[in-house]
Formats: sequence, C-alpha cells, structure tokens
Amino acid sequence: MKRLMLLMVAGALVISGCGSSPAKMVHIKLMKSDPPTDCQMLGDVQAEGDDMNEVKNELRIKTDELGGDFVRLDALDMSGGDAIAAGAAFKCQKPEPMEPVKSRAE
Repeated sequence: MKRLMLLMVAGALVISGCGSSPAKMVHIKLMKSDPPTDCQMLGDVQAEGDDMNEVKNELRIKTDELGGDFVRLDALDMSGGDAIAAGAAFKCQKPEPMEPVKSRAE
C-alpha cells in the first residue's frame, strides 16, 4: 500500500511538472546580443541548475512569467559542477490589435 501511494505521488509530480511546458517556451528567444531597439526591458533574470540547458530554460520560464519574449544572456558559467546564468528579460512583440466590437444597432 505504501508503495502504491508513493508511485501515485511521484506520478502526480511528474505530470504537474514545473508549470511551464517546453512548447510554451519556444516563442521566447534567448540571445547573447541586444534585442531590437523597440523592445521594453522588464527586469533581470537569474537561474542556477545542474546543466546549461536547465538554466537557459529557467531564464525563459522567468522571462515568460514577467510577460516577456526575449532574453539577453549576459552570463553563463559552470562553476563546481553547477550552471549559473544571468540575463535581462524584454518584451518585444506587440500585442495584436483587437477588432472593434460591432454594436447591435449596425
């Protein structure tokens, strides 16, 4: 019974993940260069993890949480087996204009 309960809890954790799917992060660019000039800086983002891919994805997740779509990667380092990354989150894409709502009188 304890084994079954442990498997159920582990399964629930795997299914829930970290809250952000990799597919959702695809739209967030991570570059070493500056973003286009019309982008708005949202703030600094930092991440630590086991490998470089993990910290890059964590920067994307944090940028998404801020409402951004571009990360300027300022630092990426492997120290003592851990990866550390820092950058700046930006919002570059303009929201699509909404169509005007037609009134019933028209």
